[in-house]
Amino acid sequence: MTDQRYPELTDDAIERASNKLLHEFFATCGGEITLPVPVERIAEKFLGYRIELTDQGLFADPAFLGGVDFQTETIFVNASVENHDGRYAFTIAHELGHHVLHRMQFLSYQPEGEEGIMCRSSTKRPMIEYQADRFAAALLMPSEALKTSARKLSRKFRAKHGTNALAARLITEGGFSNVSREAMRYRLRELKISANPLMLPRVLLIPSLLLYRLFRYLGRR
Repeated sequence: MTDQRYPELTDDAIERASNKLLHEFFATCGGEITLPVPVERIAEKFLGYRIELTDQGLFADPAFLGGVDFQTETIFVNASVENHDGRYAFTIAHELGHHVLHRMQFLSYQPEGEEGIMCRSSTKRPMIEYQADRFAAALLMPSEALKTSARKLSRKFRAKHGTNALAARLITEGGFSNVSREAMRYRLRELKISANPLMLPRVLLIPSLLLYRLFRYLGRR
């Protein structure tokens, strides 16, 4: 469902917005991106938000995982996800996605004096929620850092190991300890990162087979 108040954004545009926030934050603390990405510090120390764990009001319903109030600069996290590191960090990163991608539009359309919270629901998924999810994944799992970690770990794997094994190893050894395995698997697929470092991209597979057959044919002559 498209909300006319918010622009449609390409994946590349969301990735660039996430990278911009990362580089701006890390520029204030040495310049080098470190893992795991400290989303709480980005929210509280860099952007000035207060993080509030709650099970009151809307958040008495566990389907509402989080929300952001731009006027009071509060990020709400459902208390039910507090002990799930991956979901907790992803919820905060998701709300930061709303801050970067949607804050200005939300405030410009909000009636004066009316309170409003953008909420993350596990059931209703309008376009802006997908955009915030995409931003959260890029923020917690920066593409270059993830590709570098995957290349290092992939040498330890044989072709029989799949994405599940790679995701688990990246979380425990690659510096992504605040990411859930589900989110990691999705991000690996999104970036087309394989557990098998020798696996050819599909677009190269057919030309390679044709060349192989051509060489075999010429060899018989």
